[in-house]
Amino acid sequence: MQDSRQGTESGAQEKTRSLWIGALMVLVTTTAPYLTLVNAFFFSGILFSGALAAYLYIVRAQVRLSYGEAFFFSSLAGALGAVLSAVVGYLLVSLTGYRPGIEGLMLLIRWMEAMAPDQASLVGELRAILEAPVQLTLADLVFSSFLSVGIYAPVAGLGGVMAVWRLKRMAAR
Repeated sequence: MQDSRQGTESGAQEKTRSLWIGALMVLVTTTAPYLTLVNAFFFSGILFSGALAAYLYIVRAQVRLSYGEAFFFSSLAGALGAVLSAVVGYLLVSLTGYRPGIEGLMLLIRWMEAMAPDQASLVGELRAILEAPVQLTLADLVFSSFLSVGIYAPVAGLGGVMAVWRLKRMAAR
């Protein structure tokens, strides 16, 4: 009797650990300088985070997940990561003035300067907008959290579905 309880406790620990790893991957791919550019390609960092969370849970806990269960599990990782990302982003902007993801936009501005030198006034206006100081409120944090959860959770869930699909294909061979 105790062995089965240890198995379920171990499975619950793996589930929690995998959920947190997926959430932390979302956080890293949405806040780390230049790594945020990964998400410019169809939210691939968030998609990978959901796939990683589902994969780790399936492999480590040796459980079978249906596509729906994988979507739900990975969506939880994406939602948790979205909230973490919003809170860390809020703290970074409020305490240090750093805006996550700004490097990619500034890179685009530099490319625009090189490719369209005749549009200097437009480039100057865009640069001024991006470099302007930002003041965030608690309402901004709440709105950002809701918006991020609405976007990141389904994308991470889709990553979980892709992980299950891939594992089922590998098992069929």
